[in-house]
Amino acid sequence: EDPTRDHWGTFCYVRDLASGEFWSNASQPSLRRPEHYEAIFTEGRAEFHRQDRLDGALIETRTEMVVSPEDDIELRRIRIINRSRARRAVDFTTYAEVVMAPASADTLHPAFSKLFVQTEILREKRALLCTRRPRSRDEQPAWMFHLATVRGGLPGELSFETDRATFIGRGRTAANPRALATNEPLSGREGPVLDPIVAIQPQIVLAPAQSVTIDVVNGVAATRDVAEHLIDR
Repeated sequence: EDPTRDHWGTFCYVRDLASGEFWSNASQPSLRRPEHYEAIFTEGRAEFHRQDRLDGALIETRTEMVVSPEDDIELRRIRIINRSRARRAVDFTTYAEVVMAPASADTLHPAFSKLFVQTEILREKRALLCTRRPRSRDEQPAWMFHLATVRGGLPGELSFETDRATFIGRGRTAANPRALATNEPLSGREGPVLDPIVAIQPQIVLAPAQSVTIDVVNGVAATRDVAEHLIDR
């Protein structure tokens, strides 16, 4: 944690494909100043509402974040609304760095700790799976999953990324990643990457006054079977 910069966490980007401009569903990590912004914190959830203007078009983003009381998952429901009179093509990109280790181990040797993470893309389930390669016979590594489902709008291409160096790029940060500087889809790298992340990027076409709802789920499980069962649910 960094109380001054506050630039850690799970991020979501929205990019207008016509202009190439992008912003995040909350203040971090893009730090783009919106036309309107509101954060609401209650006992059961956190909400972020914002409006961004692009070439006279108004795009509204509403985010709800909750932790399930039943399963080991966190749900982020993002609603993107096209408030303009023209059709807008956008892509939505999730981003989170994978640790899957005690905080003390990550603090002491973050680069070494990440070398044991294995990633896998489940394209038919629109999800990513991560686990740690065991360092001993007795170790039982946990499984993590990350998925994004889209409801509404006209669906477009779907791509994935699990390598941080490819996503961020040389000399860049999460505020201006290479993955959002081009119109290319995410690379689809998976396996024993050196610096693992989870990122999913669906493309969406919004008609005037149309909205789309995207559910982003992060979860953990003791076994692969339980993780895939939670993904299916």
